[in-house]
Amino acid sequence: MIRLVATGVWICLVTMVSSYAATLWQTETTPKEEVDSLFGGLEAVKTNDFSVPVIASGAVRGYVIAKFSFTMKSEPLHRMSVKPDVFLLDSAFRTIYSTDASILQGAKKQDLQELTAAIKSRANARFGEPIVEDVLIEKYSYLPKDETRDGAKLKEVEPEKE
Repeated sequence: MIRLVATGVWICLVTMVSSYAATLWQTETTPKEEVDSLFGGLEAVKTNDFSVPVIASGAVRGYVIAKFSFTMKSEPLHRMSVKPDVFLLDSAFRTIYSTDASILQGAKKQDLQELTAAIKSRANARFGEPIVEDVLIEKYSYLPKDETRDGAKLKEVEPEKE
């Protein structure tokens, strides 16, 4: 009877050890140093979708709808007591809002390079050190006011006023 119990325990132990070894072998986890050397200690921080009003001649002409990803140095990022998302979103909003309306309405490919560089410099100035490495655009579009729900309603109401 003791021999039967000992054999059962032995079989369970061998099965558990071999399962653990096979799992460890299959996952092929990459050491932290190797991951850091591949990405240089960078982490991505994404903003939520946000819209910025485009104002020209004292009136709203449309909206820029955008979403960005920021690559940031991971060490200073982990030292922060406040999440950087709000500062990054604020920097992006202020940069787009302060851009001339004519540039936003007819944006060209080269304007996006200038925009991302301006957002990066404003965010780094806000943090006081160069933490932001790159600004990546996930979504960027301009929506004229007449294509919004409120703009369409105003269009329908205007002919009735005549």
